[in-house]
Amino acid sequence: QQQVKQNPPSLSVTEGGVSILNCDYDNTILDYFQWYRKYPAKSPTSLISISSILEKNEDGRFTVFHNRSAKHLSLHISASQPGDSALYLCAASTRCSPGTCSLYSNMLWGLRLRDTQTCFPLYVAA
Repeated sequence: QQQVKQNPPSLSVTEGGVSILNCDYDNTILDYFQWYRKYPAKSPTSLISISSILEKNEDGRFTVFHNRSAKHLSLHISASQPGDSALYLCAASTRCSPGTCSLYSNMLWGLRLRDTQTCFPLYVAA
C-alpha cells in the first residue's frame, strides 16, 4: 500500500516566523503532489502543488520544495500569520489516463481520516 507520511505531528511557530512541514512518499511512480489546508468545520482547500519534474514552486508566502531522489517534499510558509493556523494535508498522485489514477493521501476524501497523526496541525501564536 502506497502512502505519504508527514512530519512533524504538529508545529507551533510565532507570528512572522517560517513554518516548515515535511512529507515523504514511498513510490517513485508518483509524479504530482498537492498540499491542502483545512480549517475546523470546513472542507480542505487546495493550497499549492508541484509536479515531479520541478524542484520548487512558489505562490505568495507558500513555497513547496521537491527532492525526487529522497522522495521528499517540504512546504514552507513565510511570515506566518494567526490565520495560517489550520490542518495541512499532503497528497500524491500519478498523472495518467482518466479512470486509472489513484490518489494517495493521509485522508480518504469524504469518508474518514486514515490516520490523524499524519495531519499537520499548525498553530501560529500572535
